[in-house]
Amino acid sequence: MNRSISSVLIAVASIAILLIISMTSGMVLPHSAPQIKVITVEQAVKLTDKQKVSLFIDELMIPRQASCLKWILTKESHMNPKSKNPTSTAKGVGQLLDSTYKNIGLKHSADPMAQVVAAIAYISRHYGSGSACAAKAFWLQNSYY
Repeated sequence: MNRSISSVLIAVASIAILLIISMTSGMVLPHSAPQIKVITVEQAVKLTDKQKVSLFIDELMIPRQASCLKWILTKESHMNPKSKNPTSTAKGVGQLLDSTYKNIGLKHSADPMAQVVAAIAYISRHYGSGSACAAKAFWLQNSYY
C-alpha cells in the first residue's frame, strides 16, 4: 500500500479511536467541527511530522483545547514522534511512559497521529473536564502533566 494512503488510513483510524475514547471517558468534543483545512496528498506528504501533528490536533479539538495540547506537546517533545527520554521509558510526541500506554490500553506506535491519540486518551482520563488546558495548568506548576 502507498505510504501516503497508509498515513491517511491511520489518521482516519485515529479519529475513530478518539471518538470511541471520548464517548467512554466523558470528554467533550466540539458540537460543530472547525473549518476543515483542505490540502492535497502531495502537500500532505511534504509536511513535517510537527506540521502533521499540529494540523491533526487542529482538526480534532476546539481551538482553546488544541492550543493547550500543542503547548504541552511542544514542551514535552517539540512534537517530535521520535523523541525519547534517556532516563525513562517516556517517548513520542506526548512523552508517555510504557506504563501509561499500558494503563490506557494502548501500545506505543511510531505514527505521530497514534501518539497524539494516546496523549489525548491519557489527558482525558487523567484530567477529565477541561482536559488539555487542565493538563497545561498542571504542567505549569509541576513541569510535567
